[in-house]
Amino acid sequence: MTDQPIDERIPDHNTRIRQSDRIGEKMYGKNWDAIVENLDDLDPTFAAFVREIPYGSVYPRDGLRMEYREIAAVSILTIQGLKPQLKSHLLSALRVGVTEEELRELFLHLAMYIGYPPALSGLKVLKEVIDEKNNK
Repeated sequence: MTDQPIDERIPDHNTRIRQSDRIGEKMYGKNWDAIVENLDDLDPTFAAFVREIPYGSVYPRDGLRMEYREIAAVSILTIQGLKPQLKSHLLSALRVGVTEEELRELFLHLAMYIGYPPALSGLKVLKEVIDEKNNK
């Protein structure tokens, strides 16, 4: 743990917004603005929390590379069976440098721990993502 006071480790509001836009664009490219708008349409307060906490405060931290963060997100979303969010994070994983081969291997590895049906469902979502990506 660091001796730095917690209030100096948590970025201020403007920094969180700048960091969320930087991270969001890295993860989702041109779709980041649409994601923010969709969240804002659902609920502006929820949208603000999503921008400032995960994307403005957690993702920008130095302790874990983006590839690992996305592998963790893909794993957890697969376990939860959350297809729309899984699809989004699979696209993001590919954008930040995780390869298709690594993602396939991840689903094989996950099968040992979460069972074959949920891992197979995740693999099917990966195939959709790759097919859509290749058709563009």
